[in-house]
Amino acid sequence: MKYLVLIFISLLGRPLLAEPVFVHCFDFGCKSQQTVEYSKQQWNDIRAVFQTQQQNADNEKQLIRKAVALMEQFSGEIVGTSLDKAENYPGYDIDKQQDCIDESTNTFQYLSALEELNLLQWHRVAPKKRRIVWLATHWTAVIAENKTDQLFAVDSWYRDNGQPPYIQKLEDWEDKDEFPAEYNPD
Repeated sequence: MKYLVLIFISLLGRPLLAEPVFVHCFDFGCKSQQTVEYSKQQWNDIRAVFQTQQQNADNEKQLIRKAVALMEQFSGEIVGTSLDKAENYPGYDIDKQQDCIDESTNTFQYLSALEELNLLQWHRVAPKKRRIVWLATHWTAVIAENKTDQLFAVDSWYRDNGQPPYIQKLEDWEDKDEFPAEYNPD
């Protein structure tokens, strides 16, 4: 049995209890991708965000915003997307810019990692969503409140790299309503 475990671990290339690893997208539409592994200290910093008391779902949304911002900072340092500008900045003078496809894919992976590490108590990760208004298509990562099943957009595309993403009820995001201060105090 011991040998089967060792063979399984060697096939995976990393221990079974390793931290999440994901692929970071950039260059508009995930044209470029790079595998990202955070250090043990970086994962400890992310876990520390959730060590504050999570009294309710609204409090956890703020912790999610902080964690996603931190994960964007870490990924930006590793991949080189730390200068990414909000929205679809033309990016001619800045390397490795991201559009909403890149941002939503990366944020979905960050949220999935938080869920995998059991850091989310009040939410779960839901599939990404898109909205189409006239000819414009836009993507976002999504979380669902466990108690109410209410879906919320977690949209980092509107912010520069490393700033907390905007959160709002998915139906309001689909209608392109303003981001409410209730979920986005800064």
